[in-house]
This record gives sequence, structure tokens and C-alpha cells, in this order.
Amino acid sequence: NKGKSRMQNGEREMRCSVRRAEQAEMQAVLAFAAQIFADEQQIPREMNVIPAEKQPQWFCMEQDGVLTGTAAVYRDGGRWHMGRITVAPSLRGQHRGTFLMKSVLTEVFAQGVDEIFLEARDATVHILRGFGAQIAGEPFAFYRGRVTPILLKRADFVRNTRK
Repeated sequence: NKGKSRMQNGEREMRCSVRRAEQAEMQAVLAFAAQIFADEQQIPREMNVIPAEKQPQWFCMEQDGVLTGTAAVYRDGGRWHMGRITVAPSLRGQHRGTFLMKSVLTEVFAQGVDEIFLEARDATVHILRGFGAQIAGEPFAFYRGRVTPILLKRADFVRNTRK
């Protein structure tokens, strides 16, 4: 059931899925991420755009056909990075971020990527540590809040996410 999850919410079953974003929906994906980052962390909207030379791959999480999360992977400085991770505020605390990141990382590591670097907020650090990620540096201030450098290797991810 790769990239799909069914969760009970009262009487209604909600379908959650993660997939690569299509070019035609990139404006909506970027707007969604920019809104969350601008509102919650005071990160300027223009920082969400990833230049084409960094080979960005954007992913979107949808629930019942509605955009509810984003993530992107891209190359920078000779290594793969993951960022622009967002989850709709109304869905936080329901393991949607874990589902989103696990789905994206599964696809990226299946492409032959050996390791991925992130600068993650505390909630994301907690999730990534569960996947076997290692702290790669000291936390530092980044707009509103702080981020911690994290490195996740494919072998550690596979070992820690096996059922």
C-alpha cells in the first residue's frame, strides 16, 4: 500500500496519499508551502522556490483530494537535500508528517540516493530519528525558531522502517 493510508475519523474513512507533484499544480503546491512558512515561521515566500539547476522533485500529500502537505528533495552542493516539509495545521498530531516523509524518502531512496541531508525543526527531527537519522551538527536559529542539521542514510532508513 505504498504512498496510501486509510485512517478512521469518527464514522468517516479518510484517504491520504502522497505523490510527485505535477507541473500544472506547482503554483498551488508552492502557495500552500509558502503560506505555512510565512504564517508560522516568518520565512519569506520567495525562499520556497527551488531553482531548476538543483533538480527539485516536489511531492504533495492529499486527503480526500485536497492538498494537505508538501515536501521537496533537491541537489545542492553535491548532495541530496529534503525540505519544504509542510502539513496542514488541522492534521498535525495525527502522524501525517511521518506518513509524508516516509513516503517521500521511500521513493527517493528507491531512485538510488544513498543519503539525504535536512535542516529540520524539532518535530521533524523526532520523526527522522525514528527513521535512523543522525544529528549532523548543532541546532541554529532560522527565522522563527531553530533547525538542526540531520543526515539520513538509505541503509538506516530501510533498517528502521521495515515492518
